[in-house]
Amino acid sequence: MRHRDGGGALFEELAPGVAAGFTTRALVPDPLPPRDGVRALAEALSAPNAETVRAKQVHGRGVVVLAEPAAWGSDTQTDEGDALVTDRRGRLLAVASADCVPVLLAESGGTWIAAVHAGWRGTEARILDAVLDVFAERGVAPADLVAAFGPSISRERYPVGPEVAAALDKAFRGIPLPSGARAQGLGDRTLLDMAAWNRALLLARGVPAENIRDARLCTFERADLFPSYRRDGAGCGRIFTGIVKR
Repeated sequence: MRHRDGGGALFEELAPGVAAGFTTRALVPDPLPPRDGVRALAEALSAPNAETVRAKQVHGRGVVVLAEPAAWGSDTQTDEGDALVTDRRGRLLAVASADCVPVLLAESGGTWIAAVHAGWRGTEARILDAVLDVFAERGVAPADLVAAFGPSISRERYPVGPEVAAALDKAFRGIPLPSGARAQGLGDRTLLDMAAWNRALLLARGVPAENIRDARLCTFERADLFPSYRRDGAGCGRIFTGIVKR
């Protein structure tokens, strides 16, 4: 991962012809409108003429597949969904977050790409399973995928109640979790590393560990770089994490 002078951060060499990265406050200051934020990300990814696409995120399991040719230069918002998938050049897939886990996926050959938004509800719904199922229907095996995790809230900053911890435990029954995925918090609180839960799901489905990259940046702790819903409240800005075939 490398930083650009303009304020974004890029994941290097995910796949041939694929550019991916996320915004920081230097690139997208609060409260820049989402359309302008995603367009700024396209510029940072050296894809200024790409069609930018965002979904109406609802913290669910919906996957939107975009099979038609890209509408170069336009800004598109799809119907409800928390994951976007395409095999078309010139289309930037972007998700917005402010503590939730953004995940980018690319076929190692550079054909198929995806952008995924995984809050705790999307993680409970195992949205990455839904995306991997869409890829499998198109002949893309997990072993041929590369994944990149953008900034999200860290475990020590994310205490949840017993009902959330129980729901995730039930949903991930049978999925081996690393020891650091959870810790005991104060009282009945559990501290959760939501990126670790989603990484565990990718590994369980067969994505090689060496193909998974992580920005390892906490949205809560890095107020200089990122907005955070837990730290700043509902009026905070958003991070845009995206991927494009140029």
